[in-house]
Amino acid sequence: MADQFERLSVGLSSPARILKPVTKDDVNDLTDGTCRALLVGSGGTANLIDAAGNDLTGVPLQTGFNPIRISRVKTGGTSSDIWAIY
Repeated sequence: MADQFERLSVGLSSPARILKPVTKDDVNDLTDGTCRALLVGSGGTANLIDAAGNDLTGVPLQTGFNPIRISRVKTGGTSSDIWAIY
């Protein structure tokens, strides 16, 4: 079935087009670049690199939608089942 929304512009307030599971990695950024947000299955804390390159430790993430632009999810922290939203 065709995507009836493919002609609409994609903005930060529009629905996600791509979801990718996140593999925590201390060295490499997310494979598809900086994401628009994170979807978290089990809330807790995370070690992150944000879109501006800031290295953040112990960031609280709620279960569900977290509207923060992230380039890397590092190892450590207690959050799990994390998905990048593009």
